[in-house]
Amino acid sequence: MAKSRHKTTQIAFKLRATMGTAIFKVTQKTAHFDPKQERNTMNIFIAILLLVMAGLIFCQKWQMNKFYQGAVIYRYYAKLHENKAIYAEEEAESFRDLLTQLGYDVDRLSNGDKTQKSLTEAEAWAIYDRQQIHKARLKVADEELEEAERIYNMSN
Repeated sequence: MAKSRHKTTQIAFKLRATMGTAIFKVTQKTAHFDPKQERNTMNIFIAILLLVMAGLIFCQKWQMNKFYQGAVIYRYYAKLHENKAIYAEEEAESFRDLLTQLGYDVDRLSNGDKTQKSLTEAEAWAIYDRQQIHKARLKVADEELEEAERIYNMSN
């Protein structure tokens, strides 16, 4: 039988006589062990393993970058919706103050009572103070939105 260069097995049949009968015994011989071939195979395996690990690291870095960009976008849109809610609240309060300045009460109007009541000096100044507070609150909300927009634009 021909000798194989790689790790293959060869099956050899040997004739053995036992108690007058011939029994063929199947024996296996291993091919010649080549340490260079083993070392090359291991080097290739390690190289493939390192390439796969490097690919995984780059893939995870890309995913983390996308996650960070998504978080910045969601943070900006959350601030934008918060700003819209603040503007809606302030607008409702401004309309309530406007009706009060005209002499109407919102609760009485909702019940159908359209009687007008004149304002006192203290009520007029209270409305003026509330309007100044509303302006300051809207200014702070706008500044926070501009900061969030600046961060959003920097990340893109």
